[in-house]
Amino acid sequence: MTNTPATPQTLPPHAQLVQMVTAAVVSKVIYTAARLGLADRLADGPATAAELAGVTGTHAPSLHRLMRTLAGLGLLTHADGDRFALTPLGAALRSDAPGAAYASVLTLGGPAFSQAFDRLEHSLQTGQTGFEAAFGMPIFDYLGQHPEEARLFGETMIGFHGAEPPAVAEAYDFSSFGTICDVGGGTGNLLGTILARHPTPRGILFDLPHVAQEAPTVLAERGSRTGSRWSRATSSRPSPPAPTATSCRTSSMTGPRSSA
Repeated sequence: MTNTPATPQTLPPHAQLVQMVTAAVVSKVIYTAARLGLADRLADGPATAAELAGVTGTHAPSLHRLMRTLAGLGLLTHADGDRFALTPLGAALRSDAPGAAYASVLTLGGPAFSQAFDRLEHSLQTGQTGFEAAFGMPIFDYLGQHPEEARLFGETMIGFHGAEPPAVAEAYDFSSFGTICDVGGGTGNLLGTILARHPTPRGILFDLPHVAQEAPTVLAERGSRTGSRWSRATSSRPSPPAPTATSCRTSSMTGPRSSA
């Protein structure tokens, strides 16, 4: 007789519900690992919790338990001598890893989003967003006052939509347009990809000032083919001449940029 490991499909309903609600604990474990930079610190090779406690400012036995939990989640391996090493899953949490998981974990698992979701019942009762209930302002106003969180949020959006810009740039022929305006285009990920693929059009990136100011870095990463063929326009900065094509997307997670 063999024992079949329990899976979400074979667990009884009450156990599935408990597993779902404890996902909040998993989120905090991974968020804390990102805050401590554990993936970056293990990038050069295995280490013990005692070796990492000093540089992370943590209590070594407690850090050991956290890292054992990360091993159970598949982010680390736990070998003889209590040394921990990154798995491919754990390596994706490095700050320089593709996909922006590091920024996404710090954003979505961080205190701002946690406090907003803590107001979910209030939102259902009143229609007010969780961010407005928690912080007295819409999310994009909040990000405008917190530059580091705004930077991480921008990287998170690039990670979320990572596969979309190349597909859009390839599927549609933008070469017939003189100017393309990306409304709510964030840090320029989509616009930069389009301009890199289609050498003729110029681009206008339209977004809130604190968002658009990060665009030069993102567009520079798209390569020199974008050149100087783009400009920024914000609510506080006059727009260049009217575009001949406009792209406009609204994130289902955050809603519109403006509360108006």
